Amino acid sequence: MFKRASVILLFFVSFFSVISAQPDGKILATIGGSRITERDFKTRFELSPFLSHKNGWNKDSLKADFLYSLIAEKLWYLEAVNQGVDLSEEFRFYFRPLEDLFLRDALFKMEVESKIKLSAADVNNALVKAAKTIKTSILSSPDKKLIEQIYSSLASGKKLDSLIKLPEFSSIQIIPMELKLGVLQDEEIEDSVFALNPGKSTQPINSENGWIIFHIDNVIFQAVDIAESKVVDKIKQTVKDRRALHRMKEYLSGLLAEYKINIDGGAFHFVADDIFDLISALPPAQNDSTGFKYILTAKDFQRLRASLRTNRPDSNLFIVDGREVTVFDFLASLALEEPEFKSQSKIEVFKRLSKLAKDFVQQQLLTFEAEKKGLKSLKSVTADLESWKQNLLAQVMKVSFLDSARVSDAEIEDYYRQDVLKDKDFVLVNIQLLTVKDLNEIEVVLNETGKGKSFGDILKSRGKTDPLVNENGETGLQPAVFLGDIGIIASKLDLNQLYGPIKRGDGYSLIMVTAKSSMNDSLKFEYENSKEQLRTYLFQKKLNKFLSNKTAGLAQKYNAKAFESELKDIKTSNIVMFVHRLMGFGGRITAVPLLDNWADFIDINQLRQELIP
Repeated sequence: MFKRASVILLFFVSFFSVISAQPDGKILATIGGSRITERDFKTRFELSPFLSHKNGWNKDSLKADFLYSLIAEKLWYLEAVNQGVDLSEEFRFYFRPLEDLFLRDALFKMEVESKIKLSAADVNNALVKAAKTIKTSILSSPDKKLIEQIYSSLASGKKLDSLIKLPEFSSIQIIPMELKLGVLQDEEIEDSVFALNPGKSTQPINSENGWIIFHIDNVIFQAVDIAESKVVDKIKQTVKDRRALHRMKEYLSGLLAEYKINIDGGAFHFVADDIFDLISALPPAQNDSTGFKYILTAKDFQRLRASLRTNRPDSNLFIVDGREVTVFDFLASLALEEPEFKSQSKIEVFKRLSKLAKDFVQQQLLTFEAEKKGLKSLKSVTADLESWKQNLLAQVMKVSFLDSARVSDAEIEDYYRQDVLKDKDFVLVNIQLLTVKDLNEIEVVLNETGKGKSFGDILKSRGKTDPLVNENGETGLQPAVFLGDIGIIASKLDLNQLYGPIKRGDGYSLIMVTAKSSMNDSLKFEYENSKEQLRTYLFQKKLNKFLSNKTAGLAQKYNAKAFESELKDIKTSNIVMFVHRLMGFGGRITAVPLLDNWADFIDINQLRQELIP
């Protein structure tokens, strides 16, 4: 059973003002000249699907671990700024596309969203249509005269069932469709369809797919509770979203008409060739039913950037109003968007990248327009970006210390000879493991388990989704430490307890431990064959100890204080929410930066001693 909550939800939102509009409330921690308030805590806690369970599953433990993770993030952020990491190429590479995304969103609010107003008549019309479901047959043909002829016959009272049997109408395509408010993109056509009674038809309409007629087969009525504000708001938002789409197209058409951008073919082909080389070197898809799928990783982007710096110093991709946009900027946008490549064919890879480059040009034009309008200084933009900046800088700072935890061969051998049987963390486990690329897939799986389908059956239907498992999705009984971060987490779990999702690299994992046993002499493994797994385990232990000591030291340096006792009165939801924020002009991000589970890496009690006044 998934223990954190009974309901898993995935929300796509343009705005989530309910939490952010609340007052700051109690002060839960002070770090240097900044503080963590009740509102800060609730916003991140309520909207984060990743919580540490290192110190227990009860709500008080969850909240305490989350608070100390927030404090750790703030401490490492301050140290990153103190050391100038915010000026580094690594940080700017990942942060610049975030800045651009929020600028475009602000431009969308100004030029599109603010222009959408609904009159009382608009709302009333929407409510009337929302109460209807239209069962329709769409008659389609590229021949205008043929469509006009069948329309004339329908208008004269002849039945559709009889007409479509006639030879002269045999070429007309008929598609049944169920229409509700907002399904059709054209509001005027929707009005004409929803105004008709069963047996009636619209006049011929010239569409992208030829000439069409909507013939009404039936109209189903369902009352709308206009006293329920959420229901009415959702109906109004449906109309606003459609009008915003049309307004956005008009705005883009006007803006982009002013520019003619020429992409440097040499620069584009250089990076496209490098990306193709990465993708073509991958093993082909193992599962023919799903096909090849790949998303570039952080290591891929490191390699691509290194290649550019060495072999293509003249990296300009295009110029806008005298401003140079480089291939590095293009790569940064790919790192944020995480596009999926579904083919290893050079033609298909280049076609995908060409489309992405064209979209990138449009995005940059919108970004520059937002900058011209001074939207970078908007309070809403700076507040959002500050939150993301702190989160990203803390992560970059932590990664910069990985070398401090490197493990020598001598350390591995000493551990194997002297300490492996004494280590309480060294247990054997069999793990059922599912790894996917998208949180949407996690939601699907959790919904299936909520309906009674076993996790094991789900794994069998999906096959091998992680290099750690076999075709049934299981690791087999082996030392937990040989399974990296997943194994370390699994060693603390109860049997048959579904845990996750866990953020791992570029994907998300769900795990369940189905067997567990302690290490003993009879199970001792051969040294040479396990040396690298031991290195990984000892590296993680060493890193955790380093992070704990460093975080405690930073707490002293920045005079951090925690007021954990204030948490007991803070009410939080039991609903796990994967909340995504849809951004104006395209793109989406998590509603809040996803907090690293610092509590899984550091010794909370050690930090607590430094923080409790």
